[in-house]
Amino acid sequence: MTNFRTMLLSTAAVGLMTVSSASAADVEKKMAWSGFVNRVIITGDDGENNFISHSDPVSVGQTRGRIKASAKSDAMTIGATIELGLTDGDNASQFASGGESFSVRHSVLYVSNAMGKVTMGHTSHAGEAYTVSDVSGTSIAMSHSGSPFADVLFNDQASVAGSAAAGVTAEVAQGGGYSAGRNNGISYTTPKFNGFTAMASHVTDASGAFNVKYGGNFNGVKVSAGYSFTNMANSTAAIDTQHGGGVGIELPTGMNLSVSYREEEKDSANTAPDGNNMMVKLGYKLSGISDLGGTNVALMYQKSEDQSTTGDEFTNVSLLFTQSLSDYGTTVYGGFSNLAYDTTATNFDDIDGFFMGAKVDF
Repeated sequence: MTNFRTMLLSTAAVGLMTVSSASAADVEKKMAWSGFVNRVIITGDDGENNFISHSDPVSVGQTRGRIKASAKSDAMTIGATIELGLTDGDNASQFASGGESFSVRHSVLYVSNAMGKVTMGHTSHAGEAYTVSDVSGTSIAMSHSGSPFADVLFNDQASVAGSAAAGVTAEVAQGGGYSAGRNNGISYTTPKFNGFTAMASHVTDASGAFNVKYGGNFNGVKVSAGYSFTNMANSTAAIDTQHGGGVGIELPTGMNLSVSYREEEKDSANTAPDGNNMMVKLGYKLSGISDLGGTNVALMYQKSEDQSTTGDEFTNVSLLFTQSLSDYGTTVYGGFSNLAYDTTATNFDDIDGFFMGAKVDF
């Protein structure tokens, strides 16, 4: 199956390269810088102590810079992207300011024409290119896989009053979004057909992945949906597969609903149970209340089970908002969250907190 998938991707690449030649005068070349800086302040109560912390919310929207270049003719486009992640405040908890980190997020080239698109390099292949359908407009505030409270520690309810939290972080308790992540590989993406697109990939530490996405508009009702599957058989993470899907519906009034579910299946060498993660967002996109830009609000419920051991349960109930300052290339966001986590061995105090952040695009 792996050899067939690799052969299919190679055939697609050859097909995309077999196009009519274009003179230099017919090729439009572009290069652009872009990116954003994202900062957030969180404050709350971990059941024993109050806290306030400043960070770059890595798990939601890491600060980044990118260079995009392309050469386009009527027959074909060849392009490349380099994107770097820059973080100051990584792993910031209620007791630590966090450190600095630097990472390569994307180093990729692509070729596209009427037959589709082939992408090669370190980037989001099929297992990460689709994970959930979130149409609320609040994903920069909080997503299915990340929260501004990701590195805040849970407190054991049996701990001495006033003691420092010593439990797991909210990110570990949540278990992430069961995504294959960015990786080195090759992908083929089909052209759009009646709202559908599909992607097939082969990456270095997984034997393959695919996704199917759909987008449509039915008399003003917008629908987006998708499903992705990743075979992790060659991975060192002792995970066999990761898969899941979701649907987002947006009404002409601005009311919207996003529902997603994902799970992972461990291999026989991993004694941990198969984990799962579900998210529901009920949102509303307000119009006409501000000349500054769009305003989005959403109520989010998220639940993860069996992340580390059978019986683990993490829940997140959050009220979120984003406000666009479109003339300034800025989004202001914030909200309130209640995070709860319990295992069969330990009961932890809830984490209650507010957060306020801003993302400035350039």
